[in-house]
Amino acid sequence: MKAQILAAIGETELQPASSLNAALAANDRLKYFFSLLQMALAYAEHPEQEAATLKRERIACGIDDPDLDAAIASARITGKSCHVSGAATMMGRIADDLRLMAAPLRGPQGEDFAGRLAHLLATLPDAANDLLDPEAVSAMMRAGHDGPDSIHRLVMDLHKQLNTMQAALATETLDGAATYNLDVIDRPLVAAFMAGLNRTAKLKFNHPGLATTATRAGEKLLIQNDIGTTDAHVIVIHVQNLSVSVTYTDVHAERLEFFQEMLKPHEVVWEGNRTAVMAAGAPFYMATGRFEATTQAACQAYLEFLGSRLVFLIDWNRARKQLRGFLRGPDRLALLRWAAETETGHRGFLELGGAHLVNQAIEAAAGSSMHFGDRLCDVLGDAETIDFLRFVFSTTTSGLFADQSHALINDRIRAQLATHVQNQGQQLLRLAADHAGLIFELASTVRDGLQADSGDAGKHARRARRFEHDADHMVMETRETVRRRPDYAVFLPLIVAADESADALEDAAFFLNLDTLRGKPLEDLQVLAGLLVDSSQEWIKALGHAHEIGTASGNAEMEDFLAALDRIAAIEHEADDAERKLTEVAFQHAEDFRQLHLFNALGGKLEAAADALKHASLLLRDHMLEDVING
Repeated sequence: MKAQILAAIGETELQPASSLNAALAANDRLKYFFSLLQMALAYAEHPEQEAATLKRERIACGIDDPDLDAAIASARITGKSCHVSGAATMMGRIADDLRLMAAPLRGPQGEDFAGRLAHLLATLPDAANDLLDPEAVSAMMRAGHDGPDSIHRLVMDLHKQLNTMQAALATETLDGAATYNLDVIDRPLVAAFMAGLNRTAKLKFNHPGLATTATRAGEKLLIQNDIGTTDAHVIVIHVQNLSVSVTYTDVHAERLEFFQEMLKPHEVVWEGNRTAVMAAGAPFYMATGRFEATTQAACQAYLEFLGSRLVFLIDWNRARKQLRGFLRGPDRLALLRWAAETETGHRGFLELGGAHLVNQAIEAAAGSSMHFGDRLCDVLGDAETIDFLRFVFSTTTSGLFADQSHALINDRIRAQLATHVQNQGQQLLRLAADHAGLIFELASTVRDGLQADSGDAGKHARRARRFEHDADHMVMETRETVRRRPDYAVFLPLIVAADESADALEDAAFFLNLDTLRGKPLEDLQVLAGLLVDSSQEWIKALGHAHEIGTASGNAEMEDFLAALDRIAAIEHEADDAERKLTEVAFQHAEDFRQLHLFNALGGKLEAAADALKHASLLLRDHMLEDVING
C-alpha cells in the first residue's frame, strides 16, 4: 500500500541517477492523477459536496497546468459516463508516467514489467471527448490480487521493486539515513532531521519503523520516512531553499489531525482540511503543509523537531483504542498529546500489555469499586484517571529503559492505583472543606448584612445566592462520586446535612432584603449571626484536621479534630439560647407585627443552620472514629 497510495515520493533507485529521478517524478505525478480522477468521479456522484482543487498537490509534483485545478468541480454524470475536463490529456500523461516508472528496470525482471505494461496500457479507459466510463476507471484503480491485473497493481509492484533497488543504490549512510546524490548543502539538513529522529526513536522500543532515505531531485532535497509498518503511513519532505513542504498520508483521519497539531509550535500552513482519497477500495487521507523558515538555522531546527515527532505516530491508533476502557475520547487524545510533548511516548505502555496491564492493576487495587460497564474515569474521576495513566506511561517507559523487571513495573503501577483509589475519601473530604468555605462566606454575608450601616441588603442577598448555587454544585459532584464509589456513601449525607446549613443561611440573607431591621432585637440577632460565623469556622477546622488523620498525623491532630467538633456542639447550644432570647426581646420591642415576624424568621433560619452543622459534624465524627481510625 505504500506504493498503492503513491505517497513515498522519490524513494526509487536505479542507474543512472537521472533515470531514477525521472521515475521518482513520475511516481509523484501518478499519485496526483489517480487522486484527481477518483475525487472527480466521487464529486460527480455527489455534487452537493464541496469540490477540492488539489492545487497544492499539483504544484508539489511539478505539473504546470492550472486548468487541472477545476477538473473536480467540472465533473458531471452524462448518461452512463462521467465528463471530466482534461480527462483525455490525463490518460496520456498517465501512460507516459507509467513508462517512466518502468524505465529503470533491466534484465528479465524488466522484461516481465514491460510485458505487463504493454498489456495494461491497452486497457487504459477511453477518454474521447473527456468522457470516462466509471467502471473502467474503477478497474484501472483496482489493487487487490484476487482479480485481473490492473494499472494500479502494476504501479504498486513497480514501486515495491524500486524500493528494493533504492537500498542498494544508496551510496552513504548519514546518521542512519540511506542517502544518495546529495549536495553539500543537503547534508546539514538531513543531519538535523536525523538528530531529532534519533533522539526520540528509542521510544518505539521493539517496534519496526522510522527507516529514512534522502536524495536530491532537481532543485529539491527529498527526505522520506516510512514511520511504522502501516502501508499507507508515509511522510515525504521536500526542502527547497528555506521552504519545507511535508506530505503526510494516513489511513486514520484522527492521527493525521494529531500530527498536524504536533506541528503547531512551528506554525505550519496546511492546504485546507485533510483530503480523503480512495485507493484499493479503502480510504486514506493526505495532507500537505508548508513551513517557511527565515534563516538556515530555523530551517534546520524545524527539520529536527519534525524528525523527533514521528515516533509518536507509531501505534498511535492502537494506543488510543487501548485507552477506551479508562478515559473519555477527548481525554484519550489529551493523554497522547502529553506523552508526545513530554517525550514520554506510549509505546512502553503497549510493550507491557496496554489495557491488560491497567486492568490487572484495577483487579488488584479497585476490583470491588468497579461495576460492569464502568470506565476507570467513572470510578476515580477524569482528572485522577489522567494523572494515574500519566504515571503508567512514565513508569513503563522509564522502567524499560532501566531494564527493570516487568513484575516490578507492574507492582509499581498497582501500588499507585491503590493510592488513587484510597485518595477518593481524601478528595471527598477536600470537597466537603470547599463546601464549608462557602458556608463560612454565607454566614459572614448574613452577619455583615445585619450591620446598621450596611445599606445594601440586596447586594448581600445576591452574593448569598451565588454562594448557595456553588454549594449545590458541590453536593451534586459528591453525589456523582458516591454513585461511582458506593463504599464512600457516608460522604453524601454528610455534605447534604452541611448543605442544609447553606440553604438556611441563604434564606436568611433573602429575608434581610425584605425590610430594614431596627431596635433592640437587632443586637440579639447580630449575636446569633456571629455564632454561625464561629460555628462555620470550626467546621472548616474539623474537616481540615480530618484530612490529615490517618496519614502522618499524630495525637495532636486528633485532639484538634475532636475539639473542633466539640466547639460546634457547644455553639449549637448557644445558638438555641440566643434564638430563644431573640424571640423574647422581639416580642417585647418589635416596632410592628411585620418586624416581629421577620426577627423570628431570621432567628429560626440561623438556629436551623447551627443545627445542620452539628448534624454534619456528628456524621463526620462517626466516620472518622469508626471507619478511618478503627477500620
